[in-house]
Amino acid sequence: MAKSLLFLAALCLATVANSQCMNPTPRPEIRSLSSEDRGRFLRALNQLRSNGELARLSRLHVDNADNIHGHPVFLAFHRVFVNDFATALNKIDPGVPVPYWDWSLDASNPISSELFTNDYLGGNGMGDQGCVQSGPFANWQMSVDSPHCLSRKFNQGDSIAPFWPPEALLSMQKTCSQYGALSSGIENGCHGAVHLGISGDMSTMFAPNDPFFFLHHGMVDKLWYDWQLMEPNTRFQQYDNSNYKDAQVSGDDNVPGYPGMRVKDALDPRSGLCYIYVDSGSRAATKRLMQEIDRQAAGKNAGGPMSSLAGGPTQLASSPPMSSSPAGPLSSMRPQNTDIAAAALASGNGSPSAESASQLNDITTQVSRLSGNDDSKASASAALHNQQINFLQNTLLNSMAGGRTLDIANAFHGRRHRFLRRLVNAVVPRGYTDDKTLGSSDILTGLVGGLLGKDGLVGHLLQGLGHVVEVLPQGLGETLKAVGSIAEGVTNDVFDILKLPKVDMSKVPEAERRIPYVAALPNWWYEHNNLNATYAAQLHAQVHDMIDGYNSIPGYVSPAVVHYVAKKYGKAQ
Repeated sequence: MAKSLLFLAALCLATVANSQCMNPTPRPEIRSLSSEDRGRFLRALNQLRSNGELARLSRLHVDNADNIHGHPVFLAFHRVFVNDFATALNKIDPGVPVPYWDWSLDASNPISSELFTNDYLGGNGMGDQGCVQSGPFANWQMSVDSPHCLSRKFNQGDSIAPFWPPEALLSMQKTCSQYGALSSGIENGCHGAVHLGISGDMSTMFAPNDPFFFLHHGMVDKLWYDWQLMEPNTRFQQYDNSNYKDAQVSGDDNVPGYPGMRVKDALDPRSGLCYIYVDSGSRAATKRLMQEIDRQAAGKNAGGPMSSLAGGPTQLASSPPMSSSPAGPLSSMRPQNTDIAAAALASGNGSPSAESASQLNDITTQVSRLSGNDDSKASASAALHNQQINFLQNTLLNSMAGGRTLDIANAFHGRRHRFLRRLVNAVVPRGYTDDKTLGSSDILTGLVGGLLGKDGLVGHLLQGLGHVVEVLPQGLGETLKAVGSIAEGVTNDVFDILKLPKVDMSKVPEAERRIPYVAALPNWWYEHNNLNATYAAQLHAQVHDMIDGYNSIPGYVSPAVVHYVAKKYGKAQ
């Protein structure tokens, strides 16, 4: 009898646990709300400021900033944080919708978004302080981090630099196989462009002062949610530290700022937190385009490896053959974007000449090629070795320019010559204390150990390269350039999926048909958010390569471009 009662009690508890979220609350894209529901949401936001709850949320974010940003808990914290915001709104107006902002639809021309009108969240700030004086939050006075007006200072004056396009977001989701890879990709990549695009309060740790914060992080949370839905049997339980420097993490870790809340309690929003996201159409439209590209690529690569854009990269297309000749710079393989070299050099790895900077770019490309097929690995290894030698020889000789000798002791301790430490360890025996000056010939004997060892120069300069392989596919730009044209019928499908009036794209100026480049973010942003500027620069370069690839396809029209031109030309045509 006792056993039967225990069984029934356990069954009742299991039933309660499984039914704690029978009807998850849908979170829609804000532009899909009726004018009435949008008005409810905006009125609740005003009351949230008046009752002090918005200040509470901002203070919580400020107090926990160092434990959130640049750590694996980044996505998990903000999921709980946005849900805290939703709970506070529902205490004001039970059942009020809590939307997100799919800024990828506005990626091509963010300033044209409806969200910056008075019917939504208002526009740019005015005056030296950037005080918001339009829209539903006009003349808001904030108390965190100190008394001030709600501020916005768009990063291009009266305009906003482009965001990551939906193609880059879907590509990242398809490429990442681990939670940490996705979290670091979002945090070092697309996340910051929105914060700094709006700027003002949004560029600070008290960014939650601006309601844009919660709509933006609703989108960030949706990126994670959509990634989880791709493999729901495993990803709703997945939490790891890949691509982060943190020690081992666990789902039993506490969420910063929320005592008693464990990370694992936030991994599946469909249960404990009890909500789901409603797609804006951007993701579905992007998948339609990727399916067409996959179809064409499959025909051209019959019998060979190919990269699936709609279904995830199963095997990246092989890199073109490379010459291993040491003669001359490998200009044909040099990345067009020099941000990679600039970021690595700015981190304190010496001050080489322009020629050395070019050679560093070559090294970056060569190392990237090592992820290709076996044939390319052999030639890449030989070319890499030659470029390593050339780079370091030039750097060393440049350091001794003007008749100066190279002081090993100073080089070992100097911040701007940190790269020499690897060479010194390879040349000078342990315990060596003599401060005599060594010649370049002595130092160059340590090239092999200093460059190719496990703590070698290349590994130090290019830290984060392995992360990029997991976040965005390499060589995608070249793959896309091999694709034929996109038929008008496919473009019309994109208009239909987004529920927008069709536009004759042949009448749209070419500049508006193209996906624009994403602006690089300033180094202070990465420093303040515990991020890796070198890693971010690599992501930035890869997104530009991807954009070039899509723009090279005749007839290709991004969902972000479709959204923009439909608003601008839809009624006129």
